[in-house]
Amino acid sequence: MSDLNNLTHLIGQFLIATQSGAEHFFSKTVVLITEHSPLTGAVGYVLNKPFVALSPKEIFKNRDTSFLAPDFRPLWGGPIDLGHGVILHTDSYTTQDTHLLENHLAITETQQVLDDLSARIGPDPFLILIGKSVWDAGQLEEEIMGNLWIPAPCSTDLIFNTPYNKKWQESLAILKIDANLLTDHAGKA
Repeated sequence: MSDLNNLTHLIGQFLIATQSGAEHFFSKTVVLITEHSPLTGAVGYVLNKPFVALSPKEIFKNRDTSFLAPDFRPLWGGPIDLGHGVILHTDSYTTQDTHLLENHLAITETQQVLDDLSARIGPDPFLILIGKSVWDAGQLEEEIMGNLWIPAPCSTDLIFNTPYNKKWQESLAILKIDANLLTDHAGKA
């Protein structure tokens, strides 16, 4: 599969979980990597698991939420820092606090973005991600070499236009992998 030489730059790529069993923490997840260094580790956000502990009204507090689709849900970005959220969006919206990513994506994590969304001058499209996924130095590379993750090119269409419950299968389809063929047993060939 992958070798360590190809894993030096994962920023802006998807990681697709190879595990599909319900007992695995990251089962059937698609993660967008936003920070990566073999020396310091990696940070990413799960893009396809709803975060049911908070409703949109709780996130937006007293702001207008009538612009949200009735089925809109924030997403579980990962198990770390669950008291903190970010807005993932395209780089067509920026503030002084916006962190630009690769592939014309950006993250903003201030209250201003919630005000702008409520006033309908914020980013469109966007996702609200609660928590994040973090790997120590070398950990992610080891997990990829152990076939727990498959790196894949990022697709903004998949991020913003694919329903969360279809993102895992569709991200595998980018690589022409049939999700039905994956097993729950990691190993090396």
